[in-house]
Amino acid sequence: EAGEQQLKGKTAPVPAWRALRVVAQRGGQGRSDLPEPPFVGRDEELRLLKDLIATTGRDRRARLVSITGPGGIGKSRLAWELEKYIDGISQPIYSHRGRSPSYGEGITFWALGEMVRRRCRLAEDDDEATTRERIRTTVAEYVPTDEDRHWVEPALLTLLGLEPAPAGGRDVLFAAWRIFFERIAERGTTVLLFEDLQWADSGLLDFIEHLLEWSRTVPLLVVTLARPELFDRRPDWGAEVRNLTRLALQPLTDEAMRALLDGFVPGLPEPAVAAILAQADGMPLYAVETVRSLVADGRLERDGSTYRPVGELGALTIPDTLRSLIASRLDALEPGDRSLVADAAVLGQTFTIAGLTALGGRDAAELEPRLRGLVRRELFDLEVDPRSPERGQYHFVQSLIREVAYGILAKRERRVRHLAAARYFEALGDDELAGALANHYVAAHAASADGAEADAVAIQARLALSAAAERAATLGAHDQAIAYLRSAIAITVGPAERAELLLRAARSANAAARHDDAEALAREASELAFAGDDPVVVGEAQALLGEILIDAGNPPAAVAILDAAVASLPETGHAEVRAALLGNLSRALMRAGQATKSIQAADQALDLAEHLDLERIIAETLNNKGSSLLNLGRRREARALLRAAVEAAHAGGFVAAEIRAMSNLGASTDDPRQSRDAHRGASELARRVGNRNLARWASEAARYQDFIVADDWDAALAEGADDRADDSGSLLDEIRRIAISAAFLVAMGEPTDAALARLEVLSTQVTDPFAAAAVHSLRSDRALHGGDYALASDEAMRAAQLPLQLLAAYYLVDALRAALWGRDLERAREVATRLGANPQSGIRITADRTAARAGIAALEGRLDEAIAGYREALSLHRSIGADFYVAQMALDFVILVGGGHPATRDAAAEARTIFERVRARPYLERLETATARDATVVSMAEASDVPAASGATADGSQTGR
Repeated sequence: EAGEQQLKGKTAPVPAWRALRVVAQRGGQGRSDLPEPPFVGRDEELRLLKDLIATTGRDRRARLVSITGPGGIGKSRLAWELEKYIDGISQPIYSHRGRSPSYGEGITFWALGEMVRRRCRLAEDDDEATTRERIRTTVAEYVPTDEDRHWVEPALLTLLGLEPAPAGGRDVLFAAWRIFFERIAERGTTVLLFEDLQWADSGLLDFIEHLLEWSRTVPLLVVTLARPELFDRRPDWGAEVRNLTRLALQPLTDEAMRALLDGFVPGLPEPAVAAILAQADGMPLYAVETVRSLVADGRLERDGSTYRPVGELGALTIPDTLRSLIASRLDALEPGDRSLVADAAVLGQTFTIAGLTALGGRDAAELEPRLRGLVRRELFDLEVDPRSPERGQYHFVQSLIREVAYGILAKRERRVRHLAAARYFEALGDDELAGALANHYVAAHAASADGAEADAVAIQARLALSAAAERAATLGAHDQAIAYLRSAIAITVGPAERAELLLRAARSANAAARHDDAEALAREASELAFAGDDPVVVGEAQALLGEILIDAGNPPAAVAILDAAVASLPETGHAEVRAALLGNLSRALMRAGQATKSIQAADQALDLAEHLDLERIIAETLNNKGSSLLNLGRRREARALLRAAVEAAHAGGFVAAEIRAMSNLGASTDDPRQSRDAHRGASELARRVGNRNLARWASEAARYQDFIVADDWDAALAEGADDRADDSGSLLDEIRRIAISAAFLVAMGEPTDAALARLEVLSTQVTDPFAAAAVHSLRSDRALHGGDYALASDEAMRAAQLPLQLLAAYYLVDALRAALWGRDLERAREVATRLGANPQSGIRITADRTAARAGIAALEGRLDEAIAGYREALSLHRSIGADFYVAQMALDFVILVGGGHPATRDAAAEARTIFERVRARPYLERLETATARDATVVSMAEASDVPAASGATADGSQTGR
């Protein structure tokens, strides 16, 4: 009370009050019926969170705030104060909150589903029609374009268990969920608060990292609350996030604890305060639970929004630990209430009356008064927030209370309750709860006696775990799917069933890029399949093992496995398995540089897949065949098939296949700008779905086209430097990034020692021939500009001899240039012969072959032929806009024919312009040397009236005629 106040316009005094603290959101939402202790000791942390909200909105950048601390330290209270602050400020803030329940591995993406329900004003028990309608309405409100809605709406329904996963799987789901929150964030700062993240499924952790990685330029603040156990699962949690704030909450000071007790129980005697402080060790929940125990004992009573002592408290006997304190509160309950709390603890942090009825056999009329009594005892609370998906449900006021209540249950009591809970969740028939159902059966099995009792539960547990794994894999939570499947494998005896579960686990491990685990699982499944003499399972296992080896960067091993599997599969029947084997074999052969055999395998796979309408195999195999045709120089056929591959993949929703086909289509054109655009399109689609590896692959290919067109090398180098954050992914991605950046650097005369050293290390860790080729190519470029032309040619030839048909022509051109600059006629002829035999076709290769003949003609003194050849070759390169190739070839022309020759002056000027534009210093220096030396030779010839020999070289020596 603030007394009566005389106010202008009022004849009588008006009673007034002074606001002490905010206890709820607007309209009273979120306010508990229970007294709330004062917020103390965390002012700095709350101020930081408020500042971060303002900074996020101002800078329009995504941020992560990771708040950690043991149970009872005050994480949830800090978040509640933040929510009240957000609710009270004038700027539009779009706030979302979701909690991960403590069910074993967690319910897949439950917290994210809660956030979506909260935004759509959905309750957990809303029917399908209501859910679909509100999802549709919300998406229409926040997502402005039809293209995005086409992705977002089905993905949200998949999240809530109402639609199957799209063909693109996790890539499409993560992208669509991310787009949903990005579009909300475009309206204003958006906050996503994840509670109890230590219990989150692995898929949710992956999605949060995906969201923060790919939504960097929107005002999105992700706040996570977790116990330190989170770092046992993810030691590097948040480490890759660019804008990360870590808050590790520390125990409160004695001063803060005194303020808490004084505000919660005014007038609490000093001996009681001292006793509580001595045991609490700065844990605010310890103090609050002590107060609640005194209330339960009748030694404190409620007084408005606080408590006050009832008579003399006397000496307090307080348990040593917080868990002991909670256990003593539970022990003090009468048996019926204690049993009800135990039932609730088995159901989880939040529970319904229907769930309690199913476990305890009580009716709702009996439960209601008991629940109200437990609310008064401050063990439970009722969710009344109309925006919450859990409205109308009860929950433990603190998760530690639930954990202690569960922990004191005997094994037999747990078994009975978990089986009852499992039957209850089974009756609901909700796919979204598959994880909860599985974990109840697993817990019941663990609490069962060995023998028939455990065996009976094991059957139900395997079925539930299989369904939970399917749900997790469908949503892209592959680590969680593997965990469910490993649990199922552990209680499975039959070899056929074990083989099936192992194969599913291997698929998820490969999808999660856990290639070593995937290979081990697939090999174990193969052994069981061979032992069972089932050709279908054997074929499926070998097809998957081959796919895993390809993805792990070991195409030769994949070829051996798949070739043998195709040969051993019976000739008749099993067409679908054969198509899968042949499709993967075509990809392995293509990656191993065996283009002709790849095409043969692809033709067989397509023949089977077309008749069986195996759309995914068709899309993938068209891509394999088109890429192999490209490697053989059959560009027109390749482009036609790659366009068909893009169309088939797009129609089927196979996003990863579509990206690969788009990228390969970009490689099929001579025009570097068209190629760059195709690769950029592939990279943008990959980034849209958050596929890091394919985004890197396509963007690096686009960067190399930047090198060829010689537009803005600084921007291309900056892009490569920015991509260094992704080097934690595929080693091949890192090799490509370093190799392409090094091509720019060496051409600009910048240091490349570190790049070469790193490539040399990486080339020993992968079997893909591109790794070794990258090392040889960089050594060749360095030697060329260092003047060691023999070494430059040798290194380029070593790269050209590797099984990289599409790139061999590039390396041969480098070897030829070094031989020509070093005037090694024999090597030049050798390389030119190999270049002529290379299967590649198109304008660029035609230009290079023409220039090779011209260069040899110059070395042999046939200058007219050399001039005509270089002019033709330069014209071809100009026609496709390959400016840097034009400049390099013009420099070759100047060096070999002579900078003083009238025929080379325009070429020299053109090369100089391009080299200066991109600051290619070594090339400029070589050009200046050639033109200055030749000018001296011409001047000397003119002064002595002796004509310069038609075969004079840049250094004045003679070549053969």
